[in-house]
Amino acid sequence: MSLPPRPKYEGTSRRLLLAFDIGTTFSGISYSILDPGKVPEIRPVTRYPSQVHVGGDSKIPTVIYYDEDGIPCAIGAETLKEGIEADAEEYNWSKAYWFKLHLRPSSKTSKADRDEIPPLPPNKTVVQVFTDYMKYLHQCAKIYISDTHGNMLWRSLENEIVYVLTHPNGWEGRQQATMRQAAILAGFIPDTVEGRSRVLFVTEGEASLHFCLTNGLTINGNGNSYSGVLIVDAGGGTIDVTAYRKLSDHTFEEIAIPKCYFQGAVYVTSRAKTYFEGFLSGSRFLDDVPTLATRFDRATKHVFRRDDEPHHIQFATQRERDPDLNIRAGRITVPGRIVATFFDPSISCIIEAIKLQKRISHFPIETSPFSWWVASQPATGYSRKFAMRSNLLELTSYDPIIMFTEKKEYKQSFCLPLLNSDSDGRAFAVRVFSYKGDRSNPKWLIDEPDEYDMECIVKADTSMVKRERHISYPEGQIHVYYTLDFEIVLLFGLTELKAQIAYVEDGVEKRGPATVLYDKEGSPAWDQTRHVI
Repeated sequence: MSLPPRPKYEGTSRRLLLAFDIGTTFSGISYSILDPGKVPEIRPVTRYPSQVHVGGDSKIPTVIYYDEDGIPCAIGAETLKEGIEADAEEYNWSKAYWFKLHLRPSSKTSKADRDEIPPLPPNKTVVQVFTDYMKYLHQCAKIYISDTHGNMLWRSLENEIVYVLTHPNGWEGRQQATMRQAAILAGFIPDTVEGRSRVLFVTEGEASLHFCLTNGLTINGNGNSYSGVLIVDAGGGTIDVTAYRKLSDHTFEEIAIPKCYFQGAVYVTSRAKTYFEGFLSGSRFLDDVPTLATRFDRATKHVFRRDDEPHHIQFATQRERDPDLNIRAGRITVPGRIVATFFDPSISCIIEAIKLQKRISHFPIETSPFSWWVASQPATGYSRKFAMRSNLLELTSYDPIIMFTEKKEYKQSFCLPLLNSDSDGRAFAVRVFSYKGDRSNPKWLIDEPDEYDMECIVKADTSMVKRERHISYPEGQIHVYYTLDFEIVLLFGLTELKAQIAYVEDGVEKRGPATVLYDKEGSPAWDQTRHVI
């Protein structure tokens, strides 16, 4: 069976939920008006300012043009206007595109991958570009929802909007923190604990699973019918691979560590551009390579099917001709076998990713027999969302992994000594490290210091923790001192790492919020930390 009926909203007041899917090449908006006691309906935004075709495509380009002063002058659908490239050249605009990839974890990309990513516009950071684009999406959502449901609805709900942001499987806390900071700078939420809690994250793997289930994918999960599903989301920048199985209570469980590869559709275009630069090197057409790459990206890439058919790309006036370069009437002819090489690394990546998921999954995923479920994703050309389903009764050998659910907690106890009951023990921070090595049960950081990365810092306010009074008798003298006894709790299994502070008061455990802090990779988030988890 597919997804069970969506439950009714159990909240006590009406809320508005906005979901921004900011992709490498294209982006979209969905929303849901949550009414108490009613089943939520998810709706897409299908109309954007300056969009030529309304209602047919709910995706817009993830592109911004900046003027010489760094002010956005064309964003999203506005960048598709006729003659926008000529305007950009005449007025010396800078183009920000594929900027999402500047947020990627550097540990997951090679130097070659990084070299293929276009630079950001002058004097712009990735946070600033994200902020500008998110402001634009927010304004588009406001206009669409106000036009569709009335201005009164938007005005009554805009100060309590819950935002959902998608990101690739490979992104972690630092990337989530950067996106949340962009939301704060864009004015979505205040920079408070409550405000930050209104920005939620979902991985593209999870989003793809729900997309597939909503559109007809069936996964059995009852009785003796064992079934697993492998979702391959071949997107604009990344290829996200996630494997799930369905449990008897209609929830889903990851059965292998999700993977993210930087081999999406933009890299196909990048390889095409590299080919044109080499092929046209030394000719008068070398300056036309950007136009060729754009035409390939918008047209040729979308229609490529076979390697035995040539493709013609119009890039110049019909007077242009050079038979030695296969250029006639302003069109260059590229053999299908050459075009296929642009796709080969991405296709090979998908195949190897599927094999890896099968190998490391703790639940069976068979490649044969299998069924393919395909959902078209026209915004990224060659990209498709694939789901490979297996139905086996016997478990095969597998590599065990640790799986956390939202109920899985990790606690670390702390006891801080204080000189007196008035000592300031409010600010407490602890560094959290992750182990990247091969040992199944690592014990000491000092044994393999190069295999540990500092992931984040957890900061907590201990002012609500009661000071415990102690008396000792060193050398026969009475010595009174105080301690703070509490625990830092890490909550695993969610898209985003969460933390809390736990303490006991009158025999009852109580909890308070703790903040997970991230900074730029390689830089400490707070230089006064002394504790390590």
